[in-house]
Amino acid sequence: MALKTISSLLLLSITLTLCAAASAGKLYRWVDESGSFSFSDKVPPKYSRKEHTQLNESGRVIKVKDAAKTAAQLALLKKINALQKTQQKLLTAQLAKDAALLKTFQSTEDIDALARSKSEMVQSHIVIASGQSATLKKQLILHQSVAANFERKGKKIPQKSLDNIASARSQFDKNQREISEFEAQQKHINEQLIKDKNRFVVLSKQGGEKPSIHPETIPSLVLGELSCSVKNCESLWQRAQQFIQRQNSVVIYSSDDLLLTKTPKLGKDRGLSLTKLQQSGQTTIMLDIRCANSPIGKRTCKDDVNRQLSEKFQQIRL
Repeated sequence: MALKTISSLLLLSITLTLCAAASAGKLYRWVDESGSFSFSDKVPPKYSRKEHTQLNESGRVIKVKDAAKTAAQLALLKKINALQKTQQKLLTAQLAKDAALLKTFQSTEDIDALARSKSEMVQSHIVIASGQSATLKKQLILHQSVAANFERKGKKIPQKSLDNIASARSQFDKNQREISEFEAQQKHINEQLIKDKNRFVVLSKQGGEKPSIHPETIPSLVLGELSCSVKNCESLWQRAQQFIQRQNSVVIYSSDDLLLTKTPKLGKDRGLSLTKLQQSGQTTIMLDIRCANSPIGKRTCKDDVNRQLSEKFQQIRL
C-alpha cells in the first residue's frame, strides 16, 4: 500500500513538473547522473552539453539536442563529410557517363555493332602496317648483306652503307611501334565493349529512384574501412557488395567505385553506401551508414547495430 502511495506521489510530482514547464512555454528532458529522466523548462548547466530533448505540451519529442562531440568524433565527422564530397564527385561523373551511354545506344546489339566497326577499321591498319613491315625488313636485310660483304673482304664499310642500315632500322622500328599501338587500340576497343555492355545491363536493371548521396540524412559516427591491393581489390569489392545485399538493403545505384542504397525515410531505416577511394597509391573501400534526420533516426544512428555492421564488414577480408 505504501509503495502504491509513493508511486502515485511520484507520478503526481512528475505531472505537476510537466504542467509547470509546459505553461512556461518550453519543456526539456534529460538523463541525470542516476540514469533517470529529469524534466524542466531549463536544462541545468552541467547537463547542457549532454544530449537532451525538447517536448511539446503533450510530451512528444519535437527537437533533440545532441551531446557535444569529442575531439575524436569531430575528426571522424570531418572524415565522413570529406567522404560525402568524394561520393558526390564520383556520382556526378558516373551519371554523365551513363547519360551519354544511354543516349548513344538503344541496346547491347548497338554497342556490338559500333565496337565491331571500330575494330575492323583498326584491323585494316594492322594489315597495311604488317605488309609494310615485311618490305622494310627485306630492305634492312639487304643493306646489312651489303655491309657484310665489305667486312668479308676486309674492307671498311662505307658511311653510306651504315646510313642506309640506320635509316632502314629506324623505319622498321617505327613500323613495329605503329603495329603495337594499333594492337593496343584493338584491345582497348574489346575491353571497352565488355565494359559498356555490362554497364548498359546494370543501368537497365536499376530502379526508378534517382540516385543520391543522401544529403538530407544524418551520418552514423561509424565507418567501415577495407584496404586492398591491385590483386585482390576487385574480388573484395564484389564481396563488399554482397555484404550490402545480405543486409536486405535496396540497392538503387552501383558503379565501379560507388554503391548507394535506398534513402532512409523512416526512423529505423539505415542507408548504406560503399565507396572505392584511390589515395596515394592505396585503395580503400569505405562503408558509410546514414539515418533519417528525425529524433528516432538520430537514436538509430547511435545504436549498437551500426558498430556491429562495421565489425562484420571488416571481417569480409578474411
